[in-house]
Amino acid sequence: MPDTPQALRLTCDDAEATRAVGAAVGRHASAGTVVLLQGDLGAGKTVFAQGVGRGLEAPTTVNSPTFVLMNEHLGGRLPMRHADLYRLDDLDLIAELGLDQAALGGVLLVEWPERGHGALPEDHLHVQIVPLEEDVSEDALDASPRGLTLTASGEQAESVLQRLSEQFAAVPT
Repeated sequence: MPDTPQALRLTCDDAEATRAVGAAVGRHASAGTVVLLQGDLGAGKTVFAQGVGRGLEAPTTVNSPTFVLMNEHLGGRLPMRHADLYRLDDLDLIAELGLDQAALGGVLLVEWPERGHGALPEDHLHVQIVPLEEDVSEDALDASPRGLTLTASGEQAESVLQRLSEQFAAVPT
């Protein structure tokens, strides 16, 4: 395989473009892929996750699992588990979720991964999402641009990042 890029930086003009990048991740994912989604409230983490679900052909609606901690989306090309650590600040509780095992046979997405250092799989694709406009109203979030920086840690994530880099090579950033 050619050298894996250090990072893939993309600009998404709106929520649908963010979903499209997520869908590409879903299409390139294989069993055991872990995606860590980091960004402030309203940055687009769940929007990205909706795209991953689309790329995996998940038959269920992907919503934020903030109150249930983890949602499962079964029946697509691969099962998808979507966890949200926003309400957790105890590493022992996070470890009890078994996130290190949740990706087995499917794809795991984790929002707010910074709360779970040490309890998350080492092989992962990290997606940093940053709004590119300040003070965007909630009504305008879907139409606001976002910057995405994708970095890989581990062989499986590097493989996904390589394929994404090839796919988006012709897309201006």
